[in-house]
Amino acid sequence: MNRCSVLLTLLLVTAPGVLTAQKTGTAKNATPPAPAARGFDSFLLLVAPRDTITIKKSLRAATEAEALAETRREQAETMRLGALATMEAKKVEIGRLKERTNAAKKENRDADRLGLEAERKAAEREIELLKGREELRRAEIEFEIRRADLAALTAKSLQLELQLATRRVGRLRTPVGGAGGASLDRVIGELEKQTLEAQREQAASSIDVAKTEMTVIDRRLELLEAQQRVLGGK
Repeated sequence: MNRCSVLLTLLLVTAPGVLTAQKTGTAKNATPPAPAARGFDSFLLLVAPRDTITIKKSLRAATEAEALAETRREQAETMRLGALATMEAKKVEIGRLKERTNAAKKENRDADRLGLEAERKAAEREIELLKGREELRRAEIEFEIRRADLAALTAKSLQLELQLATRRVGRLRTPVGGAGGASLDRVIGELEKQTLEAQREQAASSIDVAKTEMTVIDRRLELLEAQQRVLGGK
């Protein structure tokens, strides 16, 4: 549909010149009319035109998204390390509880032994929850890394698109014929290719982001189920 619209626009732009030629063609020794100024009549616009203001806004948003992803990655890493430290402390606590339990058993202090065993089991359940949290944080870290990568690729794509939009505006102000116009056409064509390639990388990166986000959601569901088992005394 976009290509058809571009072709229709080009036909409308060139139509006045064609009609003039038909009207004056019967006149003897008539001077051919000067060709109408045409923008991009030699190729189709494969990257949809957008104004530079809109592109710049999107570029700022991509830059902010990359910085936010990095901040969230650091937060997830801090929480992951916290979970690991707590796990190690719980392991030490479990070791001491076992020693006290053995001592109570030898001394036939059954009430103390049962209480200590209950504490040990509770600590072991906490470790399982902490393992789930650590796995969740690792998944979140990977997710934020992927999001930062996507934001960087998006910024790269938008920077190329901005250059392309600027060159297109300059091309409209340049005569169609001549070496200058041909040179600009080649530059625009190359920028369009680079923009499309960058957009392709961006699209592939968005797939990676979606996959890692699904992993994060799976880890959260697993942790939720584990918490519910603990609350249910299982």
